[in-house]
Amino acid sequence: MKKIFPLVILATILISGSVFSQKRLSFGVTGSTMFTGFTTQNHYGLPDMDYKGTFGFAGCANIGFDFNKNLGLVLQVGYSGLGQSYTDEIKDTTYTRDIRMNYLQIPLMFKFRTSGEVVRFFIMAGPQLNYLLSANQTYYKNGVIPEDEIYNPTLNKPVKIAEETITDRFNSIDIMGRLDLGVEISLIKSLYLNTGFSFAYGFTDINASDWQIKDSDGNYNPSHNFFGGFHVGINYCFDL
Repeated sequence: MKKIFPLVILATILISGSVFSQKRLSFGVTGSTMFTGFTTQNHYGLPDMDYKGTFGFAGCANIGFDFNKNLGLVLQVGYSGLGQSYTDEIKDTTYTRDIRMNYLQIPLMFKFRTSGEVVRFFIMAGPQLNYLLSANQTYYKNGVIPEDEIYNPTLNKPVKIAEETITDRFNSIDIMGRLDLGVEISLIKSLYLNTGFSFAYGFTDINASDWQIKDSDGNYNPSHNFFGGFHVGINYCFDL
């Protein structure tokens, strides 16, 4: 037993040294195409429209730090286009509305990958900060931009429903929880391709406090961003 104990300590030191020697830094770029939407519609007291499939895209630069060959952190900084489209026919009148929101996105995710020389599966999860750059809408009533107004009780004034620039109607900060699943494929020793799927859901109400207006049933429910998409990226890495 006395002989085994020093051997266990020596093995632990050797294993630890091997793990820490595999620290790695990586840099890369990633592009994504996404299905996006809002969980609850905010139509400022007017009847809700039917939801329509909405798509966006995102692009970012990323830096990753691997503690060892299986665990690491990934920080991304980039652009994300989110939003929601609607269409409906109400009393023989056709309405269409398309909301586009442009965000600076900054996710920070913990990463776990499997071992493998050429192909490795990975999962990443963590928070994503979205900073609103702009928000715009196209709003049509029978194919024409309406001059209709709605009364905003918080602002205490009528507002044109089809205003094109609506950045002030949304909060500037949105916090999301994000999950990525995918695979890494080594191209050469220090260069690898990553591809997979991303999913995210917003924890905060995207509607600004001045625009949290009750719906046609007299209730107010917060709106949340969400997206799911496919991403592809390329990364260069080196050992530390």
